[in-house]
Amino acid sequence: MSGNVETEPKHQTRLGGTRAAMFVYVMVGLENMAFLSMSVSLVTYFFGYMNFSLTKSATTLTNFLGTAYLLPLFGGYISDTYLSRFKTCILFASFEVVGYALLAVQARFQQLRPVPCNASQGNQCEQAENGQAAILFTGLYLVAFGTSGIKAALPSLGADQFDESDPKGVKSLASYFNWLMFSVTTGAAFGVTFLVWISSNQGWDWGFGVCSVAVLVSALFLLMGKSMYRNYVPKGSPILRILQV
Repeated sequence: MSGNVETEPKHQTRLGGTRAAMFVYVMVGLENMAFLSMSVSLVTYFFGYMNFSLTKSATTLTNFLGTAYLLPLFGGYISDTYLSRFKTCILFASFEVVGYALLAVQARFQQLRPVPCNASQGNQCEQAENGQAAILFTGLYLVAFGTSGIKAALPSLGADQFDESDPKGVKSLASYFNWLMFSVTTGAAFGVTFLVWISSNQGWDWGFGVCSVAVLVSALFLLMGKSMYRNYVPKGSPILRILQV
């Protein structure tokens, strides 16, 4: 009996810490690389490949970004009420992977896009058909939905790996947020240079495809550290707790 009591704390001490947070750094860097690289150049895709007007291209991008940055409220509610933060990251990452893959397929096959405008050959700019627009917006908002859950749950998952009741844990937690920001900016810098170059020179199908693979690899990397995480257990709806107060 006494042996069991001594063994459990030793096992608990092996969970969490900087080693577990390393998997969070990788995922946040790769996911942010994919999301920002597309965000800064989607107007070009809408205008040049989907034959949207400049006004509609800008409006579509604004709606997409607004959705991506407002939905983390929903993602945070889901992770705190029904799912753990780890499960939320994996679930929403799967939506984002499918979204990028759908956009890559549309960019690859001409029949899924309108005929390109070519004034020298007398081609009129034909707007995207309903089916083509449906594929585009489905892919876009799957990406927005997926990234919202990751943005809501992933930083908190990393913070859960440090014990705030321990002075060393408090110090490591402050260091964690520094490294998290470093991962975000590194991924963003790599995305707006390397991935934008791929989209501009190799084709948008390659750009969206690399984004899909990057998010998939990041989710698999997060899965690799599953046995190391200190997981937060949902304790019911935070809205109900607020109303009770």
